[in-house]
Amino acid sequence: MNNKLLGTTFAALLGSTVLFFGVTQAGSYVIDEVVFPTDGFADQTYIGPFDVSNLPEEEAAVTVQTGVQGWFDEAHVNIKLQDAVVPFPLEAVQFNTDRTLTTAQDGTKNGLEFDVTEEAVGTFLNQQFPPFIFSEEEVTTVTGTIRQHLALGRKDQIVDITDALVASSTIETTITNVTFDNAEISEGMRTLIFALDGYKINPKSTFSFLEFVEGMDASAVTESDLTTVASILYASILQTNFSVDERSIGPIIPVTVPLGLESSINRELGVDFVFTNPNSTTFTLNINEAGNGLNASLTGFPFVYRYETTTGNLEEFPPKTIKQFSAFVNQNTVQVKTQGVNGLQVAVFKNVLSGTDEVIDTMEVSKDFYPPVHKVEIHPLTVTESTEATGDGSSTPSETTGTDGATGSTESPGTNTGDSTDQPAAGTDDEVSNGDSTGSGRDAGSSAGANDKEDELQYDKGGNLIPSSK
Repeated sequence: MNNKLLGTTFAALLGSTVLFFGVTQAGSYVIDEVVFPTDGFADQTYIGPFDVSNLPEEEAAVTVQTGVQGWFDEAHVNIKLQDAVVPFPLEAVQFNTDRTLTTAQDGTKNGLEFDVTEEAVGTFLNQQFPPFIFSEEEVTTVTGTIRQHLALGRKDQIVDITDALVASSTIETTITNVTFDNAEISEGMRTLIFALDGYKINPKSTFSFLEFVEGMDASAVTESDLTTVASILYASILQTNFSVDERSIGPIIPVTVPLGLESSINRELGVDFVFTNPNSTTFTLNINEAGNGLNASLTGFPFVYRYETTTGNLEEFPPKTIKQFSAFVNQNTVQVKTQGVNGLQVAVFKNVLSGTDEVIDTMEVSKDFYPPVHKVEIHPLTVTESTEATGDGSSTPSETTGTDGATGSTESPGTNTGDSTDQPAAGTDDEVSNGDSTGSGRDAGSSAGANDKEDELQYDKGGNLIPSSK
């Protein structure tokens, strides 16, 4: 009986001990593994750009904090809105270590958690991007966009907030407005206007004028029509941040296009006008007749900066005179075959102005040079001058000039001369040299005496000499 009681008591004590030990071990497991886990992260675990695979939480925290501190020392974060790129102050950014580690998932890439207040972002936007006015909703959207990019931990990055603003905005304004008053509107030009009006310039796209023309019926469109329309497009593009990839000018000074704004087109030679829209927004081209001229404009999401085109450093180059000689030109007459025109060189500049109209940058866009058109004169092949008699009976010879520049002497009608010698002139077109001529002052066939005459001979009808009667 006593043995049975002893066994029962022993079993109860043993069971209690096992139960207590199990509960104790289970609690320790829960505390260590669930509440305060001490195991490291799994393989292929990254937090930002930092590898924390198989590291305990404390070591992982040190690794990430050290890396983020180095990131703050070297990082450059820029905020891009349409055509403006402005550095963002990292003093407004705080790294959240606890949230970064507690949200990290094993075996994957995790982002860094940064705290950026909407108040700081709103102040930054209003200071750096006037004349834009940002609503609270837009500030919230931009703040979230900045946090998403910062989570990557890249040292150099540009955060483009344009798309975030365009998605929540319906703002569309006229970006450029250009008019050519002297453009003569032809039927071919009207064909181009009809095809181009309303054309969409897509984001990050390149526009080729020749490729556009190839896709339409342009059989009635002349090269002059193409050049005028391409030129007003070029003038519009200069008032944006678009890049001009290809543009040429013609050989003569344009009449219907303002100086410095010509963009010559030649289909046969493949002379094109090409530009690129670097923005993430779409622009619409509007082109139409404006009285007797032509008007073009671009509409779309507004730019931060304003662009202004100016010309300067105008230089003129006088033409030369080219002399030609022709036998079909009357004496003492000069025909002008081509009127001379001064050559010109003009520089085109683009000014970048802030929202307060302060010039923040000036760049030279191009330097257009039009060579002078030389004057061409046609002179007579031979120029005859009146002779002047000398006291000894000789005369001064006249001058002749030929197309090869050689000159000689000519005899005036009725002039009594002896032997004469022609001399070549210098080799220039307008130089004329005189030949020297001298005479004996006597007729070559004169007799020695005035009264000495030969007897006149007589012949009969048969041709026989009749003897003299003397």
